[in-house]
Amino acid sequence: MTIPRVLRDQAKFYASKGFHIIDAEPRAGSHFLVKFAEFPEPQILTKNAGDHRAMHNNVSVYRRLKEKNSGTNT
Repeated sequence: MTIPRVLRDQAKFYASKGFHIIDAEPRAGSHFLVKFAEFPEPQILTKNAGDHRAMHNNVSVYRRLKEKNSGTNT
């Protein structure tokens, strides 16, 4: 899967935290519908993510989603 250029820095950051983008579809304006390998719920990301605090907050949400889904699969 080819990551759109505008999301590559975010993809590297999320991969360093253990979350891997498997699909990214363009949406309205500067948004993308992104699917991660670690949980089934798609997420909306913006290409204008200049706030690193927001990216860290997203990681917290993704950890909760991963835990929720791993608990129901075992």
